[in-house]
Amino acid sequence: MDHRNPFRIRTSERIDSDEAFLRLFGPDALDLLENKEGLFDKIQVLCSSPGAGKTSLLRVFTPSVLNTLYDGRGDAEFTSLFERLKNFGVIGDSGPNCLGVMLSLARNYAKLEDLYGNKIRSDRLLFALLNARLILVALRGAVILNRLSYPEDLDKITFISPKHNEMPSSIPLPANGRQLVDWATAIERAVCRAIDNVGSNSEVEGHETLYALQMLSPACLLYNGQPFVGKTLVMLDDFHELTEHQRDNLRQIISKLRPPVGIWLSQRLEALSPENMFPGATSGREYEETLYFEDFWNSSNRFQNAINNIADKRTRMARDSQIGHFAGKLTGGLTPFEADKLYSKALEVVSSRVKAVSKQSIKYDNWIKAREGESGTPYEKALAWRMLEIMIERDKKKSQLTLGLDVPLGAEVLDDKETSSLKAAAEFLIAEEFKLPYYYGIQKLASLASFNIDQFMSMSGDLFEEMISGELLSSQSALSPQRQETILKESVKGRWAEISRKIANGREVQEFLTAIYDCAEWEKSKGTASYGAGGAVTGIAFTMQERDALIDPKNWERKPEYKRLLLVLSSCIANNLLDASMNRSQGTKDKKWMILYLNRWLCLHFGLPLQLGGWRPKSLSELFSWLDQGFRPPESTKP
Repeated sequence: MDHRNPFRIRTSERIDSDEAFLRLFGPDALDLLENKEGLFDKIQVLCSSPGAGKTSLLRVFTPSVLNTLYDGRGDAEFTSLFERLKNFGVIGDSGPNCLGVMLSLARNYAKLEDLYGNKIRSDRLLFALLNARLILVALRGAVILNRLSYPEDLDKITFISPKHNEMPSSIPLPANGRQLVDWATAIERAVCRAIDNVGSNSEVEGHETLYALQMLSPACLLYNGQPFVGKTLVMLDDFHELTEHQRDNLRQIISKLRPPVGIWLSQRLEALSPENMFPGATSGREYEETLYFEDFWNSSNRFQNAINNIADKRTRMARDSQIGHFAGKLTGGLTPFEADKLYSKALEVVSSRVKAVSKQSIKYDNWIKAREGESGTPYEKALAWRMLEIMIERDKKKSQLTLGLDVPLGAEVLDDKETSSLKAAAEFLIAEEFKLPYYYGIQKLASLASFNIDQFMSMSGDLFEEMISGELLSSQSALSPQRQETILKESVKGRWAEISRKIANGREVQEFLTAIYDCAEWEKSKGTASYGAGGAVTGIAFTMQERDALIDPKNWERKPEYKRLLLVLSSCIANNLLDASMNRSQGTKDKKWMILYLNRWLCLHFGLPLQLGGWRPKSLSELFSWLDQGFRPPESTKP
């Protein structure tokens, strides 16, 4: 594996070495499982958009990775991960204590549903294929976990019949590993032949249920006649690749079986029904046992801490590079000389503009005098004057509505009005007006990633490519804000182009996202856009009543545009292009809204601020029209 730019290694499957995987894995992801009941005896659903790290999290619990971690537990790189897994009880001072059985469902399974036109028969084939492959994966894992050789030592592993559960006579129990491999391989081959020869009359053995889940009980797995693990964890990855019927059926079967093993189902958001994908009126998510990666990362500084850790692990693995700290190579601001020069110009323009207000009204004289008496760098002063300009604009709009008197306002209220969001707004507006870099630094990069590891890796890979090239010229060089912004803009340009190729309804998705941007630009041109996030709208919303109408199948037949819009929005949410949330506060006190914010990399693509900004209520009829015509300003209103 080429480690020149480890950020390019974007999927767990591409990292063939367990040691390399462990050195690249960020243990912060395990916090998702902290204090979660039933991890090893109930169904857990892990759900996210693509690239959030689901498969990597599952791989940590596989036998070869646990063995490698145990062998390297004295390595400082592995200490944190070892201790965390020790707390889960899957590894200890004497070795691994969990048999992780990881199986991807991306291959062949969905084809079974329509194989015979009979769902009962197709389900039996699905259960048979799953039973066979789970046992095959488990046997290989058992051999690895016990430091044996596969297939030579299969006969040293024994399966006995589970207590209180009758197994069909076709399953050879008790049996050694070699006998079970022969049994499972014969079933797998028979089912695969049936898939390859659709229409044939060959009879294939089917199974009534998932017997493998009972067979994999830790008490039933023996090495030298003794149980060798305390836990078994069955991890079904790519659960979304199954058909809707198969997913529902499997969940029901597993729930009824109550197997003595942990069951983790890993799937993308696209597998959810619209009711579950769109936040509901009472709780944000429908299934309590579902673990949502984006919800988990969206908490305090958790995501930024995690990506800092991941980035440094990647940089240390880079071949022929001495970069040790990724964020340290991302310059967090302009040089003092550049800043003084550029912000001095901004200060002159903005302060002159604000002072001109005093010629029209005495209301803001005290505010202006307070600003004139402040000290600081040109950057700090320019930011302060731009914040003052925003506050004056807000007050003027408020006064127009309330017929406020032209009486001087006290300077003491300025400190209360100067919030962090106001400062962020001023920073963006100055950068936009004076063509200064804005999208740079590790904090902005974390925002651009929108709680998605793959998104972060993609952009960081482009930045790191520039870093290692620059390292040849000077080991002390770091990427300037201007260069970072240029690279990131090129990176998201490519990501935008991929939407039409990789996402369902990609063309319509692009057109809809562009309509949101056009709406934001129009709102801004009216001069009424919220200044809370740089004077820009970065989201839209519709009422929860309209949300309910949109996801109601009864409306899909009567009005096809409902289903069309639903499919576009579902694609956007499933692929982390729009972030869905709820809010109670806009307009009527008891009115609830479903808000859709643009993913932060889309804000870079469209030249919008990164803070969650204003959102505008839109009716479903308006959104329907966007699908065919894009955004069109209301005829009765002129910008």
